Amino acid sequence: MKITCGSCRSRFRLDSKLVRPSGSLVRCSKCREVFKVYPLSDVNRRKHKRINTQNLISYFSFDENGKLNSHGLGIALDVSKGGILLETPYPIKSGLLVLTATDKEKNFIEVKSKLIYSKKTSNGTYLCGIEFIGINERVTNFITKLVKEYHFRGKNLYIALKKRLTV
Repeated sequence: MKITCGSCRSRFRLDSKLVRPSGSLVRCSKCREVFKVYPLSDVNRRKHKRINTQNLISYFSFDENGKLNSHGLGIALDVSKGGILLETPYPIKSGLLVLTATDKEKNFIEVKSKLIYSKKTSNGTYLCGIEFIGINERVTNFITKLVKEYHFRGKNLYIALKKRLTV
C-alpha cells in the first residue's frame, strides 16, 4: 500500500500485512514524524483522482455575513475535481473561501470553496482540505489551469523560483 506523511508529504510503500486492523504507528524516514496508518478499506473514500501540484494560491476567507475573516498565501499540494489540499503558514478561518491564482499568460483565475479541515503539522504549517463549491465549468477551468501551470514551471515551484532568483 502507498502512504503519505501528513507532515512533509513524502510518499512511501508499506506492506499492508504489517498494518493492524486498529491501525499502526509508523515513522517517516525523512522528517521523523510519527503518524497512524490504517488498513486499506474495500471502499475508496475519494470521489475524484488527486493530481500533485505546487502552485501558489491566494485565499480569502469570509464569514456568513460576507465579512473578510482572513487572507493569505498557500501552496496547493494536490488538486482534484472536488477540492484542493493547501499548505499554509497560518490556519484558515472557516467559512466561505475564494481561491485565486494566475496562469502562465497572467490571467487571473478564481473559484469559490469551503474549508473542510485544517490541521497543524510538526513543522508548524497547516494542511487545509478545501472543497470546491459547485462543480461547473469555472471549477474545471481553475483545476486545468493549475495543473498546466504546474507542468509549465517544471513540476517544482521551488526550482522555478530558485532559477528566477539566480538569473
